Amino acid sequence: MVQISISLPDDLLRYIDQKVDNHNTLIESLLQQWRQQQEDKDLALACKLVDELGLGWDEECQNQAIMDWKASG
Repeated sequence: MVQISISLPDDLLRYIDQKVDNHNTLIESLLQQWRQQQEDKDLALACKLVDELGLGWDEECQNQAIMDWKASG
C-alpha cells in the first residue's frame, strides 16, 4: 500500500483527534466517500447524456424487458 502524508493545521488535527480514535482511518473513509460521490456524479452525467441523445431504451422496449424479467422468475 502506498503511504501519503497530509499536512493539517494543528487546531484541525486536535479537533479530529478528539472526535475519532484513528485519524488515518477517518481520512481514508472520507477519501473513499469523495471518490464514490465523484463516480456517482459521473454516472449521473452519463445517464443524462444518454437521455439527451436518445440512446436509451424507448418505453416499449423498457416495458417488454420488464415483462420478460417478471416472466423469468
